[in-house]
Amino acid sequence: MESGSTRREFIQAAGVVVMGVVAGSGTAKAREELVLATTELSLSLDHTGRLISLLDRAGGRELLPAGVTPPLLRLVFADRQLAPVSMTRAERESQLALEFEGGISATVVVAVQPSHLTFRLEVLEGERPEQTHWGPFPCTTADTIGETVGVVRDSQIAVGIQSLGIETIGGARAEGGGSALFAYAIEHDGGVVGSAIALFACPATDALARIGEIEVAEGLPHPMLDGEWGKVSRTAKLSYLISPFGEQTIGAVLDRAEAAGLTYVYHPGPFLNWGHFELNQVEFPEGDASMNRCVETAAERGVRLGVHTLTGFITTNDPYVSPVPDSRLARWGSSTLTAAVDAAVTELPVADAASFRERGTLGAAIIGPELVQYGSVSDTEPWRLLDCARGAFGTMAAAHDAGADIGHLADHAYRTLYPGIDNGLMDELTDRLVRLFNDTGLRQISFDGLEGLSTYGYGEYARNRFVKQCYDGWQGEVISDASNLLHYLWHIHTRMNWGEPWGKATRDGMAEYRFANQDYFERNLWPKMLGWFQLRLAGDGVEATSLDDIEWVLSKAAAYDAGFALVSSLAEMDANGQTDAILAAVREWETARLAGAFSAEQRERLRGAGEWHLEPAGEGRWQLVPLVFASLAHTPQAGQPGQPMESVWDVTNPFAEQPLWFALQASPTAVGPLQDPSLQVAGRTVTFRCSLSAGRYLVCQGERAATICDANWKPVGTVEADTPPPMLRSGAQKVTFSSSPMAGPSPAAKLRIRMAGEPEMVGR
Repeated sequence: MESGSTRREFIQAAGVVVMGVVAGSGTAKAREELVLATTELSLSLDHTGRLISLLDRAGGRELLPAGVTPPLLRLVFADRQLAPVSMTRAERESQLALEFEGGISATVVVAVQPSHLTFRLEVLEGERPEQTHWGPFPCTTADTIGETVGVVRDSQIAVGIQSLGIETIGGARAEGGGSALFAYAIEHDGGVVGSAIALFACPATDALARIGEIEVAEGLPHPMLDGEWGKVSRTAKLSYLISPFGEQTIGAVLDRAEAAGLTYVYHPGPFLNWGHFELNQVEFPEGDASMNRCVETAAERGVRLGVHTLTGFITTNDPYVSPVPDSRLARWGSSTLTAAVDAAVTELPVADAASFRERGTLGAAIIGPELVQYGSVSDTEPWRLLDCARGAFGTMAAAHDAGADIGHLADHAYRTLYPGIDNGLMDELTDRLVRLFNDTGLRQISFDGLEGLSTYGYGEYARNRFVKQCYDGWQGEVISDASNLLHYLWHIHTRMNWGEPWGKATRDGMAEYRFANQDYFERNLWPKMLGWFQLRLAGDGVEATSLDDIEWVLSKAAAYDAGFALVSSLAEMDANGQTDAILAAVREWETARLAGAFSAEQRERLRGAGEWHLEPAGEGRWQLVPLVFASLAHTPQAGQPGQPMESVWDVTNPFAEQPLWFALQASPTAVGPLQDPSLQVAGRTVTFRCSLSAGRYLVCQGERAATICDANWKPVGTVEADTPPPMLRSGAQKVTFSSSPMAGPSPAAKLRIRMAGEPEMVGR
């Protein structure tokens, strides 16, 4: 403080506020400085409402970069941005009066808690801005930037921002060699007035707990799961089974979940439509009552049920669309008809075509009780919608007068429409989801497609509002996730489970994306999940899921302490010959993971490129077996008639000598059979007198008797080798494959040799 200055201290029970009058040297003009202090953070504002210090009180470190003085609040207009020109105390000591150019003023309410500071925009007078921005507040702390949760950390301290309502969007970003905490609100029915934030600092290891304290203190969502805060609950990390079920099949699905030790089962698509979210009558003949009976049956066996939704999507078969469309369907824009039209014309004259030029997926327009699909817009005036299909989606074509309102409906690539936000239709959708969960007892949901609600004018506020209305209405504890994570919704969602398996082999299905997500979850103080993985049948160029595939998934889940979803159906699980082994493996690996049985060193190795097998070894103990696979392809070449077709490979066994263990598959596209396959290892040959048709496997586990399986690993026979299989020596060796040419040209084949090392103990 400068010489001759004075300070008046105001001690509040919750913290410390210091408001001082600082007289500048050589001037009679008084300047005010505001200092707000929590237990760990001291924030100073000058007389113009600019941040001049952000001090780590415990470490004595200035966190605000040198020479940077961001405004507490900025007003953003279409053509300019304004920072305050003065700041004084308002009528109440907890209020700050900010003055801006052009006669604009703002009143900000300040509160100080030992754990955090809060700022709330209470009044805004004068020209209305399009957005209000808090800061952004630069910070020198940048080792770990939680971009979504709005927390930046280094080894010593965490500094964070939290929005205190759905109208405020927040987060953190890298900036200028450091970081910046930011929040803003957009002018709409949520409004910029009421926008509020909390700022805090704490020891880096306390960041998650500090957010929990702020949630409780400020009335933010603080969902509990089985008696624990959701962000630290064991329940939040549970893996689950995604499988269709209904009243007739729930028992069989629960059997599978029980075999895997999974306590959540999630239906991937139970609805006849989206909008009214009516349950399909095949699986749920009495609608919600049928679902409730499924929930009660599951509860008796210790399992909880959930469902998948597409957030805010309205299908074209929904009563909001057909046979009479709801006038509250969301629009990208509107115009009027410039002339009367009858029910048959296929060109509609419109006064303004601007909002129709980007056609979207459906090209749907609404005129009173009729929906129209148009093909394109005319290039010149008079503007017309061309190639119109009248009475679209089961509505009735009708005549319309000149001047009739015509709206371009907002849509999604899934060929769906959206609810209006400010007209009550969105509220009806969330009310339905609230009733569904409260009436049936469902306990898990995914708000998929959440980002779609931001596409027609309301940004993240629309997404926040949809989820918050559901959360506020639910009477029971609900695990929720979404297609994307937002700053405010961090408080509501339990976790994110991103990573889809469709059309790819298990190890190829977005693997790098899944692992990168674990870093994102770590940065954002989030329970870890690996995404969805299929237990599938063979098809579309992809093999049926094997035990080895799933143990690869399970090893990564253990490595990151991450849950996952196993996606399958009863038909797939019944037809896959390795289902029982797969479900048993899920039970063992997940029991060990959730018990914390893997050491930090083991978890680090599990993150690597190797593969592993886990076997039970008594109560609370397991054997972890390292595996190496040699995946080899046999592509026959043209040769002399009767000449055996051979492939020779170099195979290195990094472990001790062991029996030969392999799976040989005849090409799924083979025309003829693979006859009498032989393997030669280190000069010893073993032959299996059998015929493998297209897609079938020969599985040998080091013994003379081998199993023949169909393309889905279902055993269809056995075969005895002509001699005991050779041993696979330690180190490098030649492996030769051949088949009998007597059945015709040898088809292509794939050979996978499994090598196992010495086990190590997991658990106590």
